[in-house]
Amino acid sequence: MRVHRHIEQAPDVREALAWIYRIATNCCLNEIRARRLRPEPRETLPEPALSAADASFENRFVDQELVRRLIGRAGSKLQGPAWLYHVDGLEQEDVARVLGLSRRTVAARLKAFTANARKFLRRNRQS
Repeated sequence: MRVHRHIEQAPDVREALAWIYRIATNCCLNEIRARRLRPEPRETLPEPALSAADASFENRFVDQELVRRLIGRAGSKLQGPAWLYHVDGLEQEDVARVLGLSRRTVAARLKAFTANARKFLRRNRQS
């Protein structure tokens, strides 16, 4: 519906997919933010499974609920790249094109997201 509502602002054919991805990403991020205001009641939250050396950090992203929680905790600059990369499975170059950033900026933001996520997971594991 959002694409249809703003179809007059659509870019040329080459940029259309990135434009649609951006609209979808913004919609998803807005939903994540809205969930903070109306959390769903749960009996238990999934426990993150950490490896001793953190070598399998990427494997933990199989747990989509955990990913959503981690992205929801991230700063606004980190949420878009993290969602597109870890949830949508886009490559860094594609994330950069969708968000209008350099690949280097995307890599730096993904690195910051990963560092923040590791700290959060370690903290929760100890408590």
